Amino acid sequence: MSKLTAVKRQGYFTRVRKRWKQRDVREIDDQHPKYLFTQYIRHGIRSFLLNHDKKKMFLSKEDHEEVTRHEFTSPLHQSPIGFESYAPGVFYSLRQRIGLSSVEYLETVSPLDNQDFYYEFLTNSKSGQSFFLTRNKQLMIKTITKSEVDFFMRILNKYIQHFESFPHSLLVKFVGMYSIQVSKFRKPVYFVVMLSIYYPGERIQYRYDIKGCKIGRFTKPAEDGSNVVVILKELNLNDGKLFLGQQKEWFLQQIEIDTKFLQSIGVLDYSLLVGMQPLQGDEQLQNHQMASVVSRIQKSVAREHCVFKPSPHHTENINIAPLPETSSISTPNTLGTDAKCSSDSEYVSDEGSTLPGMVQDSTSVPQNPIQSRSTSSLGCPCLGRPSSAQTNGSGVTSPSMTSHTLTCTYATISSEEASRQNRRLLPNYRNELHVIDGDDQRYYLGIIDFFTRYTFKKKLENAYKRVIYPKLSFSTVHPDIFADRFRKYWDDHTA
Repeated sequence: MSKLTAVKRQGYFTRVRKRWKQRDVREIDDQHPKYLFTQYIRHGIRSFLLNHDKKKMFLSKEDHEEVTRHEFTSPLHQSPIGFESYAPGVFYSLRQRIGLSSVEYLETVSPLDNQDFYYEFLTNSKSGQSFFLTRNKQLMIKTITKSEVDFFMRILNKYIQHFESFPHSLLVKFVGMYSIQVSKFRKPVYFVVMLSIYYPGERIQYRYDIKGCKIGRFTKPAEDGSNVVVILKELNLNDGKLFLGQQKEWFLQQIEIDTKFLQSIGVLDYSLLVGMQPLQGDEQLQNHQMASVVSRIQKSVAREHCVFKPSPHHTENINIAPLPETSSISTPNTLGTDAKCSSDSEYVSDEGSTLPGMVQDSTSVPQNPIQSRSTSSLGCPCLGRPSSAQTNGSGVTSPSMTSHTLTCTYATISSEEASRQNRRLLPNYRNELHVIDGDDQRYYLGIIDFFTRYTFKKKLENAYKRVIYPKLSFSTVHPDIFADRFRKYWDDHTA
């Protein structure tokens, strides 16, 4: 083969790969009808983050209720644009806990290069909301209603506590909530920024939105050559199952934990997004290699989850706010008495316990992999042993040392706490909190759309549908019934 032919072939495959990667999205360039709106979002977030310092790790009741107003000017608009950020300190804290630094967040959601356009996510959703993806498709921006904003603000403390209690929760991770008002004569537009469940999605073959009911739950598959990714539903999956292997018990347990939380806040009509892609031979082999398992164990019991690749900007100076003497906001002990920092810890347990998903193979997995051999509960290779300055000379750890342990990549937890938090063995893959490797498939899993309350309007809708549809076959039912049916559905469709 000549050199010219090889170059042509390489160029052809590059173009094919580019079209494949963009088959579910449309670039929002300056010819797109939503171009101005998305540019205002980018400029607004950048202006706010650069002008408002909300770096707090310990939160008060006021932080959960805070709405910070801001104005900025855009080169695309002559008059000032109104911008609001909801509970900015709370969402900063959450971004830190999933390893998303302010610099990475800013560079991802609002890059300086104006040619790094957002993508419009092309879907068959009937919600009427807009969906945008950042250039790397890692963050999704979704418009929401004012009532959904008000509801989320009311339950925000419970949402954060749930994530702190169960870091491997399947609930979608929200990392920001804002509104933008282009002029005083126009209504503001509200939107959230969240991790994309389907990231990275280049190889996903099938996508499902599962509520656990039947009425209206069939979608006509996409036609050949269509650029729209069709989200399939229950009747498309029919008797199909998720083959999760050793992760099955963990998955069903986490579904129960998450749905009980959703019951407690009185919501219904939520879905589990499911993406499926075949595991390639080298990926299956890597999951059984000892070096891979050891690194997976370490990040699976880490206090901080680096869903973004570590960068030189990852470490931030955090302004520690003093804990309030009295507050209705309870602050879970996310540090705990067993916190350990170690860069080379091997996790072993006297009882030989393992994380869910651990491969039982003596040639590939270290013996008894869940207990740190770290000698200091608060020391770590970044800071060394706590000094007298760090402990105030009395053995009490200073706020600066505590804040470091909360965000240090090497900070780990005990096997007892890992079990209590229902942690699993995370994959060596991007978007690890929403990815599970099964027997021969990689699954992308996350619970979304949990802002629908059982209001009087929904009760009337329930009464009407009970007359014309079989009992419990539709989605508008009491939150307790919805959660029970959701759990039963996955009991029957997981192997």
